Order: sequence, then C-alpha cells, then structure tokens
Amino acid sequence: METNEFRDLLFSGKITRREAKRLMASFGVMSAMVPIAGRSARADTEQPVLFTWAGYDSPEFAAQYVAENGAPPNYTFFSNQEEAFNKMRGGYSPDLMFPCIESMQLWHDAGLLAPIDTSMLTHWPDLFDVFRDIPGGMMGGEQVFAADDWGQTSIVVRTDLAPEYADPANQSWNALQDEKYEGRMSVVDSSSDMASIAGVALGIDAFNMGDAQIAEVREWLVRQMPNNRIVTHSMTEVAQSLAAGEVIMGVAWNSVLTQLKDAAAGSDAQWVWMVPKEGAITWCCGLTIHPASKERGLYEKAHEVIDSYLSPESGRFEITEWLAGHSNRKSYEGLDEEWLLSVGLAKDVDTFLANTHFSQPMANSDKVAVMWEEVQAGI
Repeated sequence: METNEFRDLLFSGKITRREAKRLMASFGVMSAMVPIAGRSARADTEQPVLFTWAGYDSPEFAAQYVAENGAPPNYTFFSNQEEAFNKMRGGYSPDLMFPCIESMQLWHDAGLLAPIDTSMLTHWPDLFDVFRDIPGGMMGGEQVFAADDWGQTSIVVRTDLAPEYADPANQSWNALQDEKYEGRMSVVDSSSDMASIAGVALGIDAFNMGDAQIAEVREWLVRQMPNNRIVTHSMTEVAQSLAAGEVIMGVAWNSVLTQLKDAAAGSDAQWVWMVPKEGAITWCCGLTIHPASKERGLYEKAHEVIDSYLSPESGRFEITEWLAGHSNRKSYEGLDEEWLLSVGLAKDVDTFLANTHFSQPMANSDKVAVMWEEVQAGI
C-alpha cells in the first residue's frame, strides 16, 4: 500500500479509527504477535502481556518501560472490543488490556478488571482532571481505567459561507436543522453517531433511549435529512466537499481538519471546528489490568507499562503522529496552540472537554440501527 493510500484510509470512514491503527502494521510498526490462545514459548515471561489494538506496540509508547526493564511488554491484538471480551470470557488472561471507556461496566461485571493503584503511576498527577475523573473510570470505589487517548465528533462549518456560525454562541448541534442551508450539509452514515447527535441536541440521554426517546430522535433526524447533500462514511469526501464549497457544514471527526487544510490549500476558504453548546461527543480509550497479573507476579510491572503509556513522550508521539488527544497535560508542552486547534485539539483540555458527552454503549442499538436505515430510506 502506498503512503498516500494509507493516509486516505486513515482519515476516512472506509476504516474505523482502530482499523487504521491495524494498517500501521504494513509500515513495520507491529511487533511479532504472541498467539492469543496462550503465552508463546518465545515470549519473555518476565514481561507482562498487553492485549490491545495493533499499532499500540509502536516503540514510542513503551520507551519508558523498556528503559526501566530492558525489554518491551509482550503484545497480543484484537480487532474490536467485542472480540477481546469474548476471548477473555473464554479463558484468555493477559496482564493488561487497552479498551475504551464504554466497555468498563461490562468488563468489570465479568470480573476482568483488577484495581489500579494510582500511587504507583508517576504520571497520574499530570493527567487532566477530566480524564482522572472520567465517568466509568472507577468501579466499586476502585480505579479500574487509566485514560490514555481521545478524539471527538463535532461539526466543521465553512464560516466564509455561513458567517453566523463563527460566533460560539451560535454553535449547536441544532445548526444541522438550519433550513437556510438545505442540501448543503453532510452527516456520517452511522446510526450510533447520528442517534447520539440527535439525542444530545434534544437534551435526552442519547445512550439509554427507550422507544419513546428513539421516536423523538427519529423525528429530529427526519427533519434534518433534507439538509444533507452527502451521507457518508468517508472523511475524505467530507473534506473535499467542504473545500469545494459544495458542503457548508459537516459532521466529522477532528482528524478531518488536516485533510480539509490540504484540500483547501491556496483558496480563501475559512472554517471552524464547532464546540456545540450542548457538548461534543468524545471517545476515550485507555489501559486496564487483568486480575491474573497478580497471580503471575506481574501486577507491579503492569503499572509500569501503564505509566509508560501515560508519559508525556508517549503522548506527544500520539498527538503529533496519530492526531489523537492524550490524557497527560505535559504531552502538549512545546506544541503550537494554533496547530492543535487546527486538528480539533487544545492545550486546555479540561476546558475544551468540560461539556462533552463520552461515548457509552447504546441501549437498544438494534432498534436504533433500523430506525436510521428507515430515516435514510424515507420510510
């Protein structure tokens, strides 16, 4: 695969955020995999096993750990959290895992999480408050999740074409209902994203909707649908359409901003990444510890792995190379604020995320998916 092809996939909806990390393997960043059926005879049994998304074995993440222990952790990989959960329920027991916050209740209830002793993490005091206190990070009064990276879904708007939305007071999910721009918007072809957006705009719990709330969301989406020129998985298409002025505002991930900058190079186009007054939608992933680590005598080393991933050096790599946010405030030191804002990030993360909605499992997801298909079909 050519680098430009990878770049296109990385910032498009043709692959998920985590599938993009998997493709990094083709560029030589993925270590030899340890078979997930058990520990390999070739594995260094003195090092803990980290069960994670491919790409998180990049050496920059474990540099601090390697400096302290002389070798990296052992890595095994999953393609999605459902796969990881099912394999662990089936008996596979790594020492650490790298899930996202929406999995915490399920994994905790299944007995897959050991408490994290934050006093053993030298970088814990440097984490932004919003991540130390993230909902779902504590279970049963114990810390079970160490937030590592994050990103957002919001609206990009061409402010030279819709100048009223340059004013933060006008930045709202309900801008997607503005009939003045009928046929000039784009939304993502994702039932969970669109239901979340509508739910947040309506002021209801988007992640725990019953039939009545789903009906309200359907009505909101039906009213919004005529405004769309594009319903797409591809952030590349969104960026190009915004740059050309075919689309005036579009739902997007913050990583689309780099593509938009490239697509609009040499033009007079101006845009802003909205901070909706109802709150943007934020994903967050991080590290957890499996109870089996204690039985193997690797509980302390598991903390050392977490501490390495939380280091400012690890965070700076992730911000600058993957364009994902990081939980450690020191990761942003020396980075240009204007550049951070251009990719949907900021140095003052606590303020930036003060009004966010962290992704959670969506209740009645099957009904929501059917509803979204019917809305698009005009049923």
